[in-house]
Amino acid sequence: MLNIIKKLRFLLLLITLGIIIRYVDLEVTKGRFLSTNEKSDHFVFIGGLVLLVLVLLAFIIYYDKKLNP
Repeated sequence: MLNIIKKLRFLLLLITLGIIIRYVDLEVTKGRFLSTNEKSDHFVFIGGLVLLVLVLLAFIIYYDKKLNP
């Protein structure tokens, strides 16, 4: 069972990332999050995207170092 999880952990990471992207997409398009054209809303959106990319890069670097010591 643990061996299967080790093989599918990258897939689980991608599924989680897909759920987060879907949530952000719904917030932006249906929630009218950026329709007010206020700078603070745009900064929150861009900051969230940057944070998401940094977390994803940290996971990728961690797994890469673990697989290739």
